[in-house]
Amino acid sequence: MKSAKDLLDSLMGPSRNLSAKNRTGEDFKEPNVCKHFLVGFCPTSVLGKKVEHVPPCKLLHSLALKEELDKHPDSAKYRKEYEDAYLRKLEEIVADADARAAKEKRKARPHEIVTKLPEHLKIKVQVYEEARRDRLREAEEKGRAGDVEGSQMAMRSAEQALKDINGINKAHTNEFPGEGVCEACGVRYLNGGKEVTGFERLRDGDIWEDDHYASKAHEGYVQIREKLAEMRKAKREQEHPDKGSTDRKRSRSRGREKSDRDGRDGDRDRDRGRDRDRDRKGGGGERDRDGDRDRRNRDKDRDRDRR
Repeated sequence: MKSAKDLLDSLMGPSRNLSAKNRTGEDFKEPNVCKHFLVGFCPTSVLGKKVEHVPPCKLLHSLALKEELDKHPDSAKYRKEYEDAYLRKLEEIVADADARAAKEKRKARPHEIVTKLPEHLKIKVQVYEEARRDRLREAEEKGRAGDVEGSQMAMRSAEQALKDINGINKAHTNEFPGEGVCEACGVRYLNGGKEVTGFERLRDGDIWEDDHYASKAHEGYVQIREKLAEMRKAKREQEHPDKGSTDRKRSRSRGREKSDRDGRDGDRDRDRGRDRDRDRKGGGGERDRDGDRDRRNRDKDRDRDRR
């Protein structure tokens, strides 16, 4: 548990008792100050104390020193230095979790039904099984001989022997729920939670799936991965500042080209429609004129025939 001095240092900084003119404004540079906390959050602190492979951070986490860094004239210089180290630390933690997840997946056991009998019960089950087979043979033989009652009694004895065998097996059978692995933390857990019955945790490190996903360690790993993704994105944008604007310009250009093509296609469709209208109208006029000539020629032929 933190002492009163540690709590005051974290809130007000280690130079809180000095006058303003005696403060250097550079307490954040001291070796006992967590530089990761100055530019974000301390990754080991968010994981809690139960993560054995990540040792706890014993450095000072001070909000006052965060503000001191922001006000320092060389803030950008120190911030970049600390952020580079911070990024490397986050990548180290995530890489370690990914490697652990790959290893644990190979160890994860599937769901299965497990029956474990003590040696003396194994012998007892064998005796019951032999008796059951003998009674079945006896029932078959007596049935062929016409001894119906004797056959039925032997069959009942065989059924009782089977019940005894099943009772012993059931009393010593457990359902193993199977194991899964958390992609964020690399932790292997037992599938399910408190609702799972008939199985007791066998190892000291066993943890139920529900308990793991509700743990501080899991929340910490998720927070670390989100922060790492955020920092990587910011770094890419800093290294390639024109890439984002170039992509947006390319997208707008494609949109304009598509709009122009759609406009030209629409004009061509309208032109073709007007041409078809003219063809229909023009074709109708020619047919009418041809019909008038045919009628006049027939009238002339009839007049000649009358003469």
